This record gives sequence, structure tokens and C-alpha cells, in this order.
Amino acid sequence: MSVLTSQLIEERLSLNDENLEDKLIITPLLEKSQLNGASIDLRLGTEFKVSIPTKSPLLGTVEEPIEQFFQTTYRKFGEAFILHPNQLVLVNTFEYIRIPNNIVGMISTRSSLNRLGLNVTSIVHPGYAGTLTLQLENNGVNAINLTCGMRLVQLVLFSSEAVPQAYISNSVSKYISNTSPILSQINKDTDLEILNKFPL
Repeated sequence: MSVLTSQLIEERLSLNDENLEDKLIITPLLEKSQLNGASIDLRLGTEFKVSIPTKSPLLGTVEEPIEQFFQTTYRKFGEAFILHPNQLVLVNTFEYIRIPNNIVGMISTRSSLNRLGLNVTSIVHPGYAGTLTLQLENNGVNAINLTCGMRLVQLVLFSSEAVPQAYISNSVSKYISNTSPILSQINKDTDLEILNKFPL
């Protein structure tokens, strides 16, 4: 695999619909400065799912619905969102993206925010389409002030062998075509169905 430079990213973005299989879509791009040598910056969206304490002791691979452990809140573009220490928040990117079958993406926090204690990492699988759900965690001891619409993470793209469409449909279908932050779908994992058949 090789990293796509800003020039190659621009070339992929400007392909016409006749080359749809290789076309990269990231929209809207508000500034050309979002392109940085070998990555592209993505912005903080406006819908947040904030982890909250409940009476239930556990979440994860249990029968409890995960929705009850999160509260949805919205902000306007340009409005502040305060991320407190040890807080878990899911948020969508402002941009909609579509990754071709022959590109893999890696998400990481912009270094300026990483140095404040914010850590975001994720993989974007080939064939993904939708806004990205980002997991925000404040690892510092002070609250972090974020602004909706600010450049939050950098997306590094790698060219790869094309992944068959059938495999993409099976592997990322739980989280594809999102326009809002999506909570964990851990209880839809097929391996849990297999494990539940084992005698205790």
C-alpha cells in the first residue's frame, strides 16, 4: 500500500462519474487548506451522543439496549461543545465521504488537539459511504473546548488492491451509509450467535 499525497487526493476527488469506481467523495470541503501534504482534515459535526450513567451496571454483550447509556445533544455550526475528562462522546464528521473499493483510510486526531488530551483513531474500510462516527475521549485532567465545524481529525488514505463488493457488504454493513453518530452494534456480531450455542 502507498499513501495518497494531496495531489493524488485532489485527482481522485475531481474524477468524473465515468470513473465512479475510483472516485473519492468528500463533501463539503470548505477550504483547500484541509489538504495537508499526505492527509485531509475533517471537521467536527453538530450531533453528539454523550455517555451517561444509568441504573444498569453493564453495557456491551448484554441484553440491555445500548441507547439508554447515551444522551443525544445538538450544537449549531460555530457553537462550542465541552468535552470533560474521562468522558466518552460519539460525534459525526461534518463531511460526507465515499471511499472507493481500492482505498483504505486511517483517522487520527490533529496533533494540536492530541496535545490537549483528545485522542481519536479509527480505520475507514474500502467502500465506506456516509459521515464518519468519531469516538471522542478526553485523556487529560482539564475540560477541552471544541467548536462545531473546526478541523478535528486528519484522514490519511492508502491505495490498495480492490476489495470485492460482496466482502465489503458483509464486513461494514452495520455502520455504512450513516448521517448521524452510530452507537456500538456489538450485539449484532455473528460470532456471538455461535458462542451462545455452546453449553454453559
